Amino acid sequence: MPLEIKQLACLSTAHISQDIAAELDLLIASPPPLAARLNPDIWQGQIVAERWLEYGWFIWVKSPGRAAMPEALRACLDLAEAAGADWLQFDRDCAPVAELPSYDW
Repeated sequence: MPLEIKQLACLSTAHISQDIAAELDLLIASPPPLAARLNPDIWQGQIVAERWLEYGWFIWVKSPGRAAMPEALRACLDLAEAAGADWLQFDRDCAPVAELPSYDW
């Protein structure tokens, strides 16, 4: 059986607001209850994410609940998906891209 390869897109953490960053950290530290994970209107219960030390996060591009996500996060996932990525890495050391707004925090 051949080895399965996944594509990873890297974006600057500047492309999400400090509020979204705090929300990602909170949902990783304290995953939402099952009821939230079953509700498509609660994006925090739908996203598949993991913290990457103090540098950023890894997020599965196909995480459900995108319609309920904040616009900045949704735009990042849309861009990564359009590029063919399976995963999105937010990295504080990655340079911002012109296609997305940046936040100073």
